[in-house]
Amino acid sequence: MNGMFDERILMGTVTALLCAAGLWSARWFLEETRKGRRLERRLGPARALWVLRGLFAAGLLFGVLLALGIIRPIEW
Repeated sequence: MNGMFDERILMGTVTALLCAAGLWSARWFLEETRKGRRLERRLGPARALWVLRGLFAAGLLFGVLLALGIIRPIEW
């Protein structure tokens, strides 16, 4: 194991956890943040919630795949 391997696991795990927390509190994000309110104004409440959930779900999937080593960043 080299240092990059450990960094991928850490980065993927943190990304997955943050996106899972975002999925859990998506409504709060839309109601309490400036960017969330802007997204709601542009897309409407229902569509904004689904778009935000989709982005967090994609981030969660990316984080898990990164932590498992399926997605491998460029190593110089």
